[in-house]
Amino acid sequence: MRTVLPLALLVLCACTSTPAVEPPPSPPPTDSAGVNCEDAPSDVVGEVLGMRLDQPRQTITGNVVRCAYGGGTAEVRFETGADAGSFAEGRGEHGRLTDLPGFHDEAYRATAVTGEVVRTVVVARSGTVEITVTSDATADRAQRLIDALFATL
Repeated sequence: MRTVLPLALLVLCACTSTPAVEPPPSPPPTDSAGVNCEDAPSDVVGEVLGMRLDQPRQTITGNVVRCAYGGGTAEVRFETGADAGSFAEGRGEHGRLTDLPGFHDEAYRATAVTGEVVRTVVVARSGTVEITVTSDATADRAQRLIDALFATL
């Protein structure tokens, strides 16, 4: 009996092991290829669009950074790794659009009317970065904002 008890303890200890510890989840990304909503601060976006805006709420999905501004209806979207093919693909998401020749590498604007609300979308690509501005502001204001944003990148 004396040899059975220590042997049983030895077997019992050998069967128990510390559970594997899973690493904590990765924190959400804070930028995409160095671009984030700090590149489109609300004071700059609001001033150029002629709107009073709160700080943006940032959402990052892969190579796309969305900055949704409270206090007004405005969004700035950055897409990194863009090229002529991805730009052409994005054009299909908008119905009536107008090309903006000579505005960065390629650009267009679109307008959506829902009831009495007119939303303007201006999209421009310069190199591998595409910027989309969606707001209630005019297309001219959105283009000025895109110029200002590209100048800081």
